[in-house]
Amino acid sequence: MNRSIPVALLTVVSLLLVAPGCKKRPRSHEVPARLGLTGGTLLFEEDFEKGLSAWTTTSKNWRVEGGRLYTGDKPNENQGLWLTSVPLPPNVRIELEATSVKGNNPQFEGDMKFEFGGKDQVHASGYVVIFGGWKNTVNTIARGDEHGDGRLAVDTTRKVKEGVTYRFTVIRLDGEIKWYLSEVPAGGREAPQPELILQVRDDSPALGGDFGFNNWNSRVYFDRLRLFAL
Repeated sequence: MNRSIPVALLTVVSLLLVAPGCKKRPRSHEVPARLGLTGGTLLFEEDFEKGLSAWTTTSKNWRVEGGRLYTGDKPNENQGLWLTSVPLPPNVRIELEATSVKGNNPQFEGDMKFEFGGKDQVHASGYVVIFGGWKNTVNTIARGDEHGDGRLAVDTTRKVKEGVTYRFTVIRLDGEIKWYLSEVPAGGREAPQPELILQVRDDSPALGGDFGFNNWNSRVYFDRLRLFAL
């Protein structure tokens, strides 16, 4: 009776063993898909309970109403409200909440917008994040011209719901921009896991320290801003 071990089995066993003196192959480094969503050092927080002393603007339409920042009842036409006290670091997480309403507009516009990464506190000097732009038809991360070639990523499947509060989380980390979004439930319930909306790889990223809220002609409340260094 032949009791020899089959060659195929010996081959498998040999592959599972590491001979003395031999080095294991290094595993390829994989960056977690949700890297940056948690952790970091809190740099700044704003609940707009004490006015706008940390901000500057050339428009009279920005004001605090009911403990939230409000765009006012007239068009801002991209005259933003800019943070003056804290510059953003190269790797940063931005968290904020926003709610769009019809207000005195003839129709509901949607159109939530904020900007970061510029150096001059002017519109389109860095990245522009827009949810529900162009009468609630376009969502985009743009750099520079938001109307054309500056759109780095675009989504047209999601619409802003009137009166719903959304939680934005935007991460700039090692040349990659990620935008996550979730709806804030009514009644103080915990918000669901954020959904990745758009993602951009920028080999020459805008690393300016500016952050600002912006707006063309929608009626939007902003609140609960948090900035984290990553």
